[in-house]
Amino acid sequence: MAPAARLSRWPDRGRHAPAGVGEEARPSPAIPGHRFDMPADSDSAAAALADTLAALRARIDEADSRMLAAITERMEIARQVGAAKGAGGSADAGAPVHRPGREAALIRALIARHDGPMDPAAIHAVWREVIGAAIAVQRPLVVVTADSAAEQAARLHFGASQRYAWAASPIVDVASGEADIALFPVRDGDAWTAAADLLAVRPDCALLWRLPFTAPAGGWIAVGRGAAEDSGDDLTVAIAPADAVPDDPAVETLCSLPDGRAVLAVDGELADAPEQAGPADDRPVLQLGRFPAPLVI
Repeated sequence: MAPAARLSRWPDRGRHAPAGVGEEARPSPAIPGHRFDMPADSDSAAAALADTLAALRARIDEADSRMLAAITERMEIARQVGAAKGAGGSADAGAPVHRPGREAALIRALIARHDGPMDPAAIHAVWREVIGAAIAVQRPLVVVTADSAAEQAARLHFGASQRYAWAASPIVDVASGEADIALFPVRDGDAWTAAADLLAVRPDCALLWRLPFTAPAGGWIAVGRGAAEDSGDDLTVAIAPADAVPDDPAVETLCSLPDGRAVLAVDGELADAPEQAGPADDRPVLQLGRFPAPLVI
């Protein structure tokens, strides 16, 4: 009888014997071209990487410290601006603390001269918070909305430093002096009528923004206390007969009113439209004001 076959100590079942036992170490089947054993200099490479990351993180910490110092300086300057304007924490004293035209121009300029890897949308978001904090140093704004969606849009724009509240008719709160800014849906005809009434009797109020500022067709309008000033790229808002709206890409119909008129946003000026006109005015075109054109990024 032939002798029984001897079993190999390292049967070939997808595994390999260690180096030096019957054969040389084979490449790992999971990582072609690589061996199981680590290169001799792996510890030094890992140490070098750790040193590099530590140095970079130290630079990040230093940059954060400089940023905080710069923001703190900006807040102090804002406080001095508020004192110079006589705001003094009173809702009825001094010049407006909210200046949409200047804010829009500032953010556009920052994005235009930025040449780094930061996304322009992130630049907008960061500076909106900085601007909002600077406003609150002078006096926090009271922003009123009718629902959570509008409040979210307001918070993203005006920042975490303001005061927010809900009301069934936000514009009424602005008219009564209980709030600084009201948000209402672009397509709400009743709200546009209320806004026109407000603008007709409150010279300290203006159309401020169409939000979100970075959306080409934002869903909310902000109206209330603030300076009506040019940003360098603005849309004029007017009420006109719906059947007289021109077929012009520079004219957008924001809302149709129940009385057969329409609220329009016009790229540019309406030189022949009267300003500060109420909705009951029988003139064919009523100019309500202007707000910064959307930020294209």
